[in-house]
Amino acid sequence: MDYITARNDLLDIKISSECENYFLRNNYLLEYGYCKLLSGQINDAKKIFSSLREMDLRADWAFLLTQFMNNYIQFLPSYLQIRNFLEVDIGLLLKAKMLESVENVINACDIFYEINQESYKFIARVMLNYKYPTIAKIFLKKGTEKCYNDPELHFLYGLYYLSYKNVKFAKKEIQKCLDILPNYFPAKKMLNKI
Repeated sequence: MDYITARNDLLDIKISSECENYFLRNNYLLEYGYCKLLSGQINDAKKIFSSLREMDLRADWAFLLTQFMNNYIQFLPSYLQIRNFLEVDIGLLLKAKMLESVENVINACDIFYEINQESYKFIARVMLNYKYPTIAKIFLKKGTEKCYNDPELHFLYGLYYLSYKNVKFAKKEIQKCLDILPNYFPAKKMLNKI
């Protein structure tokens, strides 16, 4: 096994002992920690991340994420950690079918919002991408209530409506997006497509 194969197995949640052993043997401890995390061994993962968090921003985030997964929050993530990792890691947890952990993480949305005002959007987007539109709508609503003039939120609302084949409301939301940001290419492309 090589790094690319092991990493792809990890990202595809095809975590085998061979994959874990590769990361451990080659001192890829962050990846090894994620193997443990996505296999449901949260406390083992937390210990690994804890040993790395002083040297690695991603490991620090992963350590903090375990708090949210366990509903025991002592330390808060940074603006950039939320921006760079929240959406990705919720996606990984969804792929790993760790739905209770996902629920615990997204229940902390207001905490994330206080640090990074795009948090509702990040959660909505990942929920749409993983085919949870009813959950996505909750966060789209929260996002537009706080920041109505965010064009991406209206674009995502358009995608939400398209997931229900409601073209009329999808067009309306995509047009709102373009009213705010006339040259937003994904919205222009989508409007021409539907």
